[in-house]
Amino acid sequence: MELQVLVLLLFGLALGRSQDSSTADSDTCRGRMQSPIALSTARSILTMERTPLQLMNYQLDPSQVTVTNDGHTSVYSFEFPNGQVVTKQGGPLKEEYQFQSLHFHWGANSARGSEHTLDGRRYAMEMHLVFFNRKYGDFLAARNQSDGLSVLGIFLTNSTTEPDYGWISALNEVQNAGDSYVLPDPTVFNIKGLIGARRRPYFSYHGSLTTPPCFESVTWIVQRKTLPISERQLNVFRSLRDSNGNPLVDNYRELQNLNGRSVFYYR
Repeated sequence: MELQVLVLLLFGLALGRSQDSSTADSDTCRGRMQSPIALSTARSILTMERTPLQLMNYQLDPSQVTVTNDGHTSVYSFEFPNGQVVTKQGGPLKEEYQFQSLHFHWGANSARGSEHTLDGRRYAMEMHLVFFNRKYGDFLAARNQSDGLSVLGIFLTNSTTEPDYGWISALNEVQNAGDSYVLPDPTVFNIKGLIGARRRPYFSYHGSLTTPPCFESVTWIVQRKTLPISERQLNVFRSLRDSNGNPLVDNYRELQNLNGRSVFYYR
């Protein structure tokens, strides 16, 4: 119960609702460094890594995985053996960031769903792995700091073959907003097993949380490499209900203006 309350608190405060009127009413959502944006290979600055972007401990099998329907998205929270944590460093990051949780954005059909677009294409889904700067101690303290957060974004594209994602079936247990469920076998969600070892090529820019309060605290890292997902698996996500009991679909934010920001392409 304590973990469920924590997940709901963190994401209720940090993410809110992307498609209600609060987006327009929040001053922080009218800033000039908002996300998501339209990523363009041709208009990005080709950059070399001084140090490789690395994820540490993400190969570990988790000791517990909890999925929560927070009314806006499906949030997967992880615990690892002996209190170990997953961290991210290198690439565009000047400091070490600790993994908080991951969540997804998807559409009512496979022609839309991702928050960012890439060279004019919108994908069926986008996964966000949320990290906070360790110097601030926790997510809540970091979320409104200019260097407080980093999000690793990965596109998922519709596939005719069905990948072995044993963690998706857990969504059948969290159909309604506020539901949480602990996966019986946490090892079905090994992060490295899902996203692989290679990060490049990727795009990076400074932006925001994509839902209120839209803090402009995020170093975005969006991989070019996509992951597959079948139509049947996407439909499991689409079967969820939001806080009003309506189908939980199209939970992505509209594209925001770049406003002169630089977007870097690490190839």
